[in-house]
Order: sequence, then C-alpha cells, then structure tokens
Amino acid sequence: MSNTDSIKVSVVMPVYNSYDYLRCAIDGVLGQTLEDIELILVDDGSTDRSLDIIKEYKEKDSRVRVITESNAGPSWARNRGLARIRGRYVIFLDSDDIYEPELIERLYLAAERDGLDIAIAEYDIYNQRTGAFEHKIPADRADIFEGGRIVSKQDNPSVIFQCAESYVWNKLFSASFLQSRELSFDQDLRVFEDVYMVMTSLALADRVGKINDVLIHHRIYPNQSRTKFFNKYYMQVPDIYLRIKDFLMSHGSYLPLLESFENLSASRCFKVYNVLWWEAKHAFWAKLHEGGVAEALGWDRAIAEGLIWDDEVREFASSALVNTHKAEIKRFRRGLSLKTETVRGKLRRLRLRKRLAAILAWMFGKSKYHV
Repeated sequence: MSNTDSIKVSVVMPVYNSYDYLRCAIDGVLGQTLEDIELILVDDGSTDRSLDIIKEYKEKDSRVRVITESNAGPSWARNRGLARIRGRYVIFLDSDDIYEPELIERLYLAAERDGLDIAIAEYDIYNQRTGAFEHKIPADRADIFEGGRIVSKQDNPSVIFQCAESYVWNKLFSASFLQSRELSFDQDLRVFEDVYMVMTSLALADRVGKINDVLIHHRIYPNQSRTKFFNKYYMQVPDIYLRIKDFLMSHGSYLPLLESFENLSASRCFKVYNVLWWEAKHAFWAKLHEGGVAEALGWDRAIAEGLIWDDEVREFASSALVNTHKAEIKRFRRGLSLKTETVRGKLRRLRLRKRLAAILAWMFGKSKYHV
C-alpha cells in the first residue's frame, strides 16, 4: 500500500519481551478484513527475541513500520507511535492478545457511520494456563450503550467514567479528535497509564459508541510484565487520579463530571488497597491520609454531598480522610462503623486546624507550623 491517504486505521502496538505471543498478535492484525491499515510496532527495549520477529514482519509486509525505544515504558512507546500515525483512526493494541479478523473493520465502520470520537469493542478473557475463554465483569454503567445509543459527557455526566473499562486496547480513536484535543499518554506513569488516556478522552469526547460482540480475547498468563510493574509502582495509582483531576480542572470539566470522577477515584483506590500486601497497604494509606491525597482528590466534598454510591467505598474514603492506618485497623478490628456526621465533624476540625496553622505561620514567619 503505497498511498498513505488510503490508510484508514493506524495500529500502534508497543512490544516488550512478548516473544511467546507476538506472532499471534501480529498475524491477528495483518490478517484483518480491513486491509487499508498500518501496523506501527514500537519495541521498548526487549531483551528476548521480539525485535527479530518485528524485523521479519517488516520485510514481509509493507504495512509494517518499526520504532525502537530503550525501555522507556509503555506510555513513551505508545506516544512515539501516536506521533507517527497516518490513518484517520488509531487503535492501541497489545502484543499478546488475540484478535477476531473483523475487529478493526467493524470499529472503523461504526466510527464512520456514527461520527464517533471513540468506538469501543467488547472483549473476554483468555486464560493461557487453563485454555479457557472467560467472561469479564462489565463496566458499572455499560448499560447506557443499550440499544446502540451514542453517549457523551453532556448526556451522561454523572456516569461517563463508569460506562467503559479503562483499558485502551479495546478502543478505536479518531485521529483528528486526539490531535485537536492534544490527548496523549502521561509519560511519567509506569502503571495504569491507559487509565489516564481513556478517562481524559471520555471527558472530552462528544460521541462514544460500542459494539457488543466480543472481538478481542485479552490474554492473561503467569509472570506478565504488567503485574511486575504494578508490584513496583502501585504507589503511583493515587497520582493517576490527581492528574486526571488536574486535567479536568484545566478543561473546565471537573465540576460537571464531579460525581463520576469522585466515584472513579475512590472506588479504584479502594480496589487497589484491597489487593496490596500488608506493608504496601500501610504505605498506600499513609499517602492518602498523611500525604493529603484523599482530600486533594475531593473525597471530602463527595462525602459531604452524598455522591459516593457504594457503602464500602464511602467508608474507605471517609476513613482515609480522618484516620491513620493504625487507627483504621483498630476501628476495623472492633467492628466500628463510621457515621457520615462523625466524618463531617472530623473534617471540619481538620480544616480549622489547617487554617490556624496557616495563620500562625504567617504571624511568626514560619514556613510550617503544626497544631
């Protein structure tokens, strides 16, 4: 395909030590029913023989382009690919998943027909160990797509972040939409980097649609690199939502999407906290409480206004605001519950203490004054 104007979809695929599954993923892309595509393979410093496979496919198919990185991380790799796309649409596929042949064509046709900024494909889980295809848990508010509805933050502000999973690999994006809104991956993030990209995109998209048929089989297997990244960088998780909040505020979208964002940030931090080991739980909680991240995320406002839907998430967020981890463990062991009125009272006292500390610091010329 020599005419770049005929490229309908650019596929950006970051590759890092994916030798065992890489051929399957590449064949799945090059064998798509939509042939007017380009495949941009970004090798992120693989130490296995992944780069050999990439070079082999580049020689065989003119639609394959290759970029090499030196282990800069998935965000860097995807952004490098994004900067070089020539298609009208772009999809960021993983190098170890299994793709139905009509995946890209069906997303492309849906996007063209309905003028979509984002087209979402349904997926299931392929368990490499058992060889079984497993149903995944649907997004909390995937129901808003029922009947083929086109959704947006204007029509669904309170649930826009709950309408789709935060994975980037099952979404086709309009290239002009990403470029005009200057959307890209946050290169400082080493874990859950797709959360930032997907949520900031949903916050700005005017038209989002979904295909309900399973078109992607997301492979899970032991010793995945993403698991290793999570174990190393789990403390970045609250930062992801702080960055999303900053993005929303800079685009005037925080208040309109307040309810959806606060439930997103609180529920995801609650989920992550629950899967951490003991020492990690303590450090994670300390960041939320002593580090002031829980308050910075706006959980105090969400609780005060009754915006948190789930009881367990609301209690987690409330405790992270007012209790140290040691106090929380004591409360939990004693079977005590937090009443909303109690939380509000404690938050008022904390705010008064902070104001007093600021006044004393100003009066006595101290950069920090603790009360």
